[in-house]
Amino acid sequence: MRKRTFISSLIPALLAFAVAAAAIAQAPQTVQAPAKGVQVPAKSAQTPKGPRPENLVYPPLSFKPPKPADYRMVLSNGLVVYIGEDHDIPWFNGSLMIRTGPFLEPKDKLGLDSFTGTVMRTGGTTSMTGEQINERMDFLAGSVSPTSLSIHMRHLDEGLKVWMDLLNNPAFPEDKLRREKDLALPAIRNRNKNVSQVASRTFQQLIYGEDSPITAQRTEAGINGITRNDLIAWHKMYWGADNAILVVYGDFKKAEMMQKLESTFGKWRKAEKAVPPIPKVQQVAKGGVYMVQPEVIPNQGIIQIGHLGIAQDDPDYPAVDLMNYTLGGGSFSSRITKVVRTDNGLAYTAMSSYPGGILYPASFMAFCQTKNSTVVFAAQLMLDLIEGMRAGDVTAADLKFAKSARLNAFPSMFSSLGAILRNFAMLEYNKRPMDYYDTYVARYQKVTLADIKRVAQKWLQADRMVIMVAGNIDECKAGADKLLPNQATIDALAAKFGGRTIDGIAKKYGDGTIHIVPLR
Repeated sequence: MRKRTFISSLIPALLAFAVAAAAIAQAPQTVQAPAKGVQVPAKSAQTPKGPRPENLVYPPLSFKPPKPADYRMVLSNGLVVYIGEDHDIPWFNGSLMIRTGPFLEPKDKLGLDSFTGTVMRTGGTTSMTGEQINERMDFLAGSVSPTSLSIHMRHLDEGLKVWMDLLNNPAFPEDKLRREKDLALPAIRNRNKNVSQVASRTFQQLIYGEDSPITAQRTEAGINGITRNDLIAWHKMYWGADNAILVVYGDFKKAEMMQKLESTFGKWRKAEKAVPPIPKVQQVAKGGVYMVQPEVIPNQGIIQIGHLGIAQDDPDYPAVDLMNYTLGGGSFSSRITKVVRTDNGLAYTAMSSYPGGILYPASFMAFCQTKNSTVVFAAQLMLDLIEGMRAGDVTAADLKFAKSARLNAFPSMFSSLGAILRNFAMLEYNKRPMDYYDTYVARYQKVTLADIKRVAQKWLQADRMVIMVAGNIDECKAGADKLLPNQATIDALAAKFGGRTIDGIAKKYGDGTIHIVPLR
């Protein structure tokens, strides 16, 4: 009752306040004249302060990367350690790189490598179950896996003990293996439904082949055929001191930590089998147009255009990288992004990538996802830009901008101690030149405009260009309708590429056939 009385008395007061405010707002406004003798500053247009961004001049970047030898140590059993002191917080970070991977797996048991590492952790050891390890690590506010340890320095000894127990005495219980199998099966059953997954898998298989370990796909039969004995054998073969590299950093003294590591990791056994080299790769599919349709038909098509590329340690790679930065790797400053996305509004993501492969040549790929009716138009735009780059349509300003982006980003590769150690460990892990970072800047600085034009001709290979479209095949084939605001551009490219449908592209870059790729 009191609440109602209060509200009833409040309403008239609010109405009176509103009426008064309206009256004030409607009253004529007068400008008070300045006091006598007070000068009013004259109004003037604002002038820019300082030079425009493009006119700023900075001194040349001077940065020398650290040396791998300053961080590299070796334990008595041959385990290589990259170690560094970081006294910001009382914490320890460790990671272990094991030379293994899917390329070693038997074709009929793909998933074995992944299952081994996962069940080592979830299944625990012969002395602690996975759940007991979880509980203990939660209490210590740390985390541990077969390949990592992150923990407060006061708990380091216990953390190292659990880590070594995981590496030496994994239990591999059947129920945990069964759980991983059950988790893996839905992805296999649904992998043909998502257009992005279908596109990525199909393009890579066209480049490397279906039987390549790079692109091999798990099967239900293969997953179900993996046994506990397979995990035990895999662990014995590849998990050992001579087949790994250890990275550690934290709040410790280097000499003291090396003693601690010698008493733990120094006693780790050696692997039973050396990792063989990865077989050489070659492009499988010939140049041309390939189309694939997922089980769930989307209203957009994904375009991937490319071919087998280059290795990162190839002398041409810096020039190739800078060339691709201008073509489609430089985000909004690149041509593919600007033309396909900004100028024509066809896609949110339009780009190209030309990574240098580490263990084998990677693939060049131009990418775009657009609505079905503009798939052909977008593909023509990207192909036109690729052809322009091959024809030498690149300027000194393009090269200067790309060089600046790459060289100014170089110091960020060493922004933390962890990054420094991992960079050096990865060089050794992949058996690459250990002076890679010492020569990085010089290799990019010496690239000339003539080099860019030369590698564009050499490494953008029109005769091997795979044009892959994933989506609704019939609608993506048909090409753009005639009601788009950029119809003039559509017509110009249609004239250049043999029409508005995808058939013209198939004739220009292949044998005229549109190859339909079945789902697998």
